[in-house]
Amino acid sequence: MFTALNYHHGKVLPTNDFVKGANNSGNPIGKYQSLSIKIGWQNPGYTNWQKIYRGPCYGLGFFVGDFYNAHEIGYPLSVYGFYGIPVVRFNRFELYSEFQYGIAWNWQHYDSTSNPHNIAIGSGLTVHLDVGLTMNYSISDRLNVAFGYSFSHFSNGGFERPNRGFNLIAPSIQVKYYSRDKPDYKNIGRPPKDLKKYDDVNFMLEYGDHQMVEHELDTNYFSISGIGIFYSKQFGNVYRSGMGVDLNYLLSLSANPDGTMGDKSSWDNLTIGLLYAPEFMIDKVSILTGFGIYAKHSKYGNFNQTYQRAAVKYTFANNLSFGVGVRAINFMLAEFLEFSIGYRIKWERKW
Repeated sequence: MFTALNYHHGKVLPTNDFVKGANNSGNPIGKYQSLSIKIGWQNPGYTNWQKIYRGPCYGLGFFVGDFYNAHEIGYPLSVYGFYGIPVVRFNRFELYSEFQYGIAWNWQHYDSTSNPHNIAIGSGLTVHLDVGLTMNYSISDRLNVAFGYSFSHFSNGGFERPNRGFNLIAPSIQVKYYSRDKPDYKNIGRPPKDLKKYDDVNFMLEYGDHQMVEHELDTNYFSISGIGIFYSKQFGNVYRSGMGVDLNYLLSLSANPDGTMGDKSSWDNLTIGLLYAPEFMIDKVSILTGFGIYAKHSKYGNFNQTYQRAAVKYTFANNLSFGVGVRAINFMLAEFLEFSIGYRIKWERKW
């Protein structure tokens, strides 16, 4: 078990007008700082999945951020889970990739009266996403220092607009203390060569709720429901990918010109997406990404608009799963937040 203190000081990317200077001060919001406390575990390969990842670290963190604009942004707080994968180990040096996913709150979010300029954050709760690399140096068996660089994103996935989000890049410094001597990674064995590998077909029921970008200052909400069917093939012990189809029904696509609810039974609400879906497996947890194109979409046209997906999925009862993710276009603009329940039919690969 270890405890870590992590400090970031970096740049806010100018991805929306509020950040660029359309705020109370009239000046760009160009920098931020944050402090995190992390509690984690690092096991020396007791199980096969830990051997596969060569002794990963994982745990929970608490974050407090400062954008140097407390009146319009506040001091956001976040609780997140993190997962670190060793890339290279060399004597006292260790290079890690780290992924964080959590929920942030305590924002001074958009309000038409008291905070009308903040189009970055439109709700009290947002997703907290962070990916980065960290170089660790062992001062002793119990004390580490580390330097890293990461990309962070805060938004609510279009659940409540305005939702232009914050995108951040920053170097970091970290001090980590182990409550007992670090595991001896030289003794981590390799996973068995005969670990079973599976191909599968996944059936997903999806649901979400969002507001329209075109009417982001309104208070009208539109539901999204859908079905996903995906065929996936496993390559190795940690990676799988495949192709699938998304069928979604978005009530916002038939909205009236003023942004109010339109014809709920219109076929214009139906979208069809063709998706390539890589998946990284960590025991029962999977990190999913997706790159697709809309084969049918009444707003974007047919085969004119690509889209992306990022999600986390937990598998339970062997073949059932629950997931939460964000769908976006152009890698920046969130379309909606979606929750899913899935069932898979799997079979063992023989080669």
